[in-house]
Amino acid sequence: MGLLVNYFNPEGIPLVREKLELKWAPDSLFLELDQNSGSDKIDSSSLAISENSIESIQKDRQDSEVLKEDSKESTSDLKKKSEDKDEVIAFAEPKAINIDQAYTLYNKDIIFIDARDEADFLVGHITNSINIPFDNFDNHKQKLELLSKEKPMVIYCAGTDCDLSILLGNLLFEQGYKQVYIFFGGWNEWLNAKYPVENSSEEK
Repeated sequence: MGLLVNYFNPEGIPLVREKLELKWAPDSLFLELDQNSGSDKIDSSSLAISENSIESIQKDRQDSEVLKEDSKESTSDLKKKSEDKDEVIAFAEPKAINIDQAYTLYNKDIIFIDARDEADFLVGHITNSINIPFDNFDNHKQKLELLSKEKPMVIYCAGTDCDLSILLGNLLFEQGYKQVYIFFGGWNEWLNAKYPVENSSEEK
C-alpha cells in the first residue's frame, strides 16, 4: 500500500518509522535537584541574640537600625529561597537520562511510568512503576488523574531499540506535564544493573 501511494504521490509516506531524537539531561540538572531537596530547617542558634547584643542595641540606636535593616534583608532572602525551591522548572522538551541518572531519580521517589504493553509489564517492571502503555493509552489514561503535572516523572520501555517511552513522553509533555524524563536504557538496562524490580504476582 505504501509503495502504491508513493507511486502516485510525489511527497510519499515514510515506509519506516522516523528515528526519534532525544536531548540528554545535563548532570547539572541533578545537582540542582539535590540542592532543592535539602532540608528547609533553619538552625535556631543562628537566630539567637545574646544578652550583650541586646544591651548594645539599646545603647546605640543607630546600630540597632542597621541590624533591623539586615534582619529584613535576611528574611526577604529566606522567603525568596523558599519560593525558588517551590518553583517548578518547566522543560522546553522531554529530557533523556542514562541509567545512573534514572537510579538517582528513583531514590528520590520520582514516579516511573512503564510505556510497554500490559503483558510485558506483568512479567516484570521497575519497582513501584505504573503501567501506561502507549499503544493502549486511552484505556489507561485515567491513571494520570493521580499524577501532578508539576512533579517530575520518568518514562521507560524495553530499551534502546524501543521508542514507546519517547512517544509516550512526548504525548505527556504535550498534555502539560512539565518535567518529563525518558530513561533511554529502559527495562533491559535496569534489569542488567540489578536494580529493584517486581512482577504482578509479587505485588499481590
